[in-house]
Amino acid sequence: MIAKRGLSGIKQWFKKRFNKWLNQRIPAANEQSLGNRNIFIVPTKFGYAYVFSVLILFLLGTNYQNNLIILMSYLFASVFLTSMMYSFFNLSRLKFFFNSNVTAYATQTVSIPLAILSKKQRFDINFVFENNDKAYAAVINAGESDINVPFQAVTRGVNNPGRLKISSEYAFGLFVCWTHLDFSCEVLTYPEKKVFNHIKHEAADLHEELIGNTVSEGGDDFGELRQYKQGESNAKIAWKQLARGQGWLTKTTQQELGSTIWLTLQQLPSSPIETKLQMLCFLVLDHHKSNVPFGLELDNLKIEPSTGSLHIKNCLQALALYGKGKAYSSSNVEAEH
Repeated sequence: MIAKRGLSGIKQWFKKRFNKWLNQRIPAANEQSLGNRNIFIVPTKFGYAYVFSVLILFLLGTNYQNNLIILMSYLFASVFLTSMMYSFFNLSRLKFFFNSNVTAYATQTVSIPLAILSKKQRFDINFVFENNDKAYAAVINAGESDINVPFQAVTRGVNNPGRLKISSEYAFGLFVCWTHLDFSCEVLTYPEKKVFNHIKHEAADLHEELIGNTVSEGGDDFGELRQYKQGESNAKIAWKQLARGQGWLTKTTQQELGSTIWLTLQQLPSSPIETKLQMLCFLVLDHHKSNVPFGLELDNLKIEPSTGSLHIKNCLQALALYGKGKAYSSSNVEAEH
């Protein structure tokens, strides 16, 4: 147990030092271009075995003074060096652009878009984020192309996928050519998307703060009769009452404004805070789907009742950042509903 802890501590120390070195050598930027400074290349296990085999051939050829075996060792060595050059140029001069803000629900796997500019076709390139185990492999064609790298946002809040590892074992699998790029990507993660049917049916009791059933003029419902005013539309004149000798009267219509729906933590059943936020997330999406105006109140934060995509974006963002003490400065957030 002590040995495992010591080994884990050593790994963490090397990882911390390596990341510090990477931050200095390959700083974060929305645009990255690959070249000598940020491409690394080492032989694979197969590559090391290949070099060992070439060395054995060379020793056998010199020991037995067999020129054919020596020639074969030279040929295999040249293939090894040529493979190294092909591996390097398969990544060299690739340009990457990241200019999007990504949102997700907790535990959801989302696609992080990445634009690529290449002057030629590239083969067998793998993409995987540092804080993720889902890889994406692609063949990149000449010109501009777009890829979507998967990332699973585990916890609510602002998640950083970490550096993007781009690697390739092209050609022949003798070398692995790789780099670690930081695009300063952040994933705004909403509460986990769950269905709470029991609170959906009780939403009227749990989440509505009635302000009174007020009415306003207009609509289709009959309101009242009042004295006719000069210049009013003939369509509003109460002709039946006029025929009965009740004088000139005008018919008014009205519409019921109804109640204002407020979604708050205090009105939810007793549960852990993350479960309550998941309930609010469910109710926000349900009201948005039904196009029902609603407001959201989280402690000192109050979002006035409304509808529409901007309103739901503000509500979901407030749920994502609740209690995190972080500000999310994105001005163009595309939520996946």
